[in-house]
Amino acid sequence: MLARAILARPQFPTHRMALRLDVFDDFHLHGASAPEWAQRYTQLSSGHMRSALVETTVPGLQVFRKWMSERVAQQGCLPAGQLCFAMLAGAGMGQPWMQGRELGDNLLFVLRAGQEFMLQRPPGMVLLACSFNAEDFRRLLDARPWPPAAVALLSKSTVQVPGPVLQALRATLLGKASALGAFAALTAVFEAATVPVQRTGSASAGYIVAECHRLVAGGGDDPAAIDTLCRRLRISQRSLQNGFRQVAETTPVNYLRSLRLNAVRQRLLATASGALSVSQAAGDEGFEHLGHFGSRYRQLFGELPSQTLRKYAS
Repeated sequence: MLARAILARPQFPTHRMALRLDVFDDFHLHGASAPEWAQRYTQLSSGHMRSALVETTVPGLQVFRKWMSERVAQQGCLPAGQLCFAMLAGAGMGQPWMQGRELGDNLLFVLRAGQEFMLQRPPGMVLLACSFNAEDFRRLLDARPWPPAAVALLSKSTVQVPGPVLQALRATLLGKASALGAFAALTAVFEAATVPVQRTGSASAGYIVAECHRLVAGGGDDPAAIDTLCRRLRISQRSLQNGFRQVAETTPVNYLRSLRLNAVRQRLLATASGALSVSQAAGDEGFEHLGHFGSRYRQLFGELPSQTLRKYAS
């Protein structure tokens, strides 16, 4: 039995490591740097956006740490064949939310291949994550089995863990991480998580913001009004206001306007100036007064829409 377990264990060479550091001054370009994750970013706080990504790749494991200077709503989808574990490595200036849950120092998120995710990032927040090939992870489990209760937690989207145990995982990933070392640290995390702990935080506010974001982003040509969203979600305007204040620290009107401003910016970045005018892009997203649109665009992104065209479009 022991010989079979050793033969089944994935063999990961220890001498190959790749380190990548990317620094961006536009988060739309940040998202385009990893197309397999299908990431979309919506800037919500005013200012010139800066971001940084540190990525370490060793056989069988990818570790990445991401920082952004402004408040951002981040969406994406885990690539096929991957299993990802994500956690907070720095809260920044506010309360982060992921998958509709408050992201605290003692919460680990589990993402599986093809799963969509949404993250509300306050300014300065740092996210730390590690991603395994799902088959390699399964073989590691076969070679070094977890208790059944710990294995069952892999089917959950969130796992609440004692703070010191999760901090040990962070230290492992930020050091000279290996697939076997990260798996051993995760083993300790999931075994500790089998002990019941009191849950904190409200999921309802996160759900309200995530659903409004989805409805407006996929709503087509007609921007959804506040009363329409309240009817769709069967909530009061007070509940809507409170949800956005709690999760995004802004009003529903400002948040949803930012969504439309981001949609304009993405079109301008992707389209040559001769093929799409600023007024047409703004009008397509429901901005009827070009002067007000230009002022709000500059306030959010730190530049005029005409400057976006000159800078990025061919």
